[in-house]
Amino acid sequence: MPTDYPADLYAALHDGNDGDEEFYRAVCAGADRVLELGCGSGRILAALADQVAELVGVDSSEEALTLARRSLPASVELRRGDMQTFDMGSGFDRVLVPFNGIYCLPDLASVRRTFVQVEKALAPGGLLVFDGYAGDPIHEDDSVEEGFDEEAQIATVDARGKRWRVFEQSEYERSAQRFTVHYRYLAEDNGEEILSTIRHRYLRIEEAIDALESAGLELLVAHGDFDQRVYDRDSDHMIITARKRG
Repeated sequence: MPTDYPADLYAALHDGNDGDEEFYRAVCAGADRVLELGCGSGRILAALADQVAELVGVDSSEEALTLARRSLPASVELRRGDMQTFDMGSGFDRVLVPFNGIYCLPDLASVRRTFVQVEKALAPGGLLVFDGYAGDPIHEDDSVEEGFDEEAQIATVDARGKRWRVFEQSEYERSAQRFTVHYRYLAEDNGEEILSTIRHRYLRIEEAIDALESAGLELLVAHGDFDQRVYDRDSDHMIITARKRG
């Protein structure tokens, strides 16, 4: 969860990608122990709760974990922690980082540190699966302009007993592989305004593979969408499945 984004507003707006819950259920078929990093309000954990015996979620936001506790079975263990330094022991069959969670890390060094921790947490042959939007097509497209775009209304959501109009404005820095996305929530009843921000450093596939290999993980497959089509430079998503060596 982004640290400067109220968890309830984030959950109201960001409800995942088409097919991602079904994809992660298929990924976790037959798994007994599953760990999700950046679990937020527990959307993916809820999708897995009826099929995984031992389910653990880690997030840096206590506010998000409070939301998750309200909706998840008591059997799901939730812990506050950082992806780069978490220690939940070892022996997990799957470690998941869904919905751009890996992009919330500030730089490539922090991605490498996270993958090292994941390798420690996985059982031999266990799988790391994470997804984000495809960075390569954006990075390689010179028509994608740097700097700020125009603010635009993108949605209307219900939260805190109110209806909110949601406006978005993004800043893109190609050299840093960074998007900073600003959201403005405007209450329809009284004009109350709440501002929040998400900061992403997207991964290109080559650096993702290098970071995995340096941590003792090997790429199994890169998908370009949740229907499991193969990743290419025209893909909208980059969905990585990697395995712990040995």
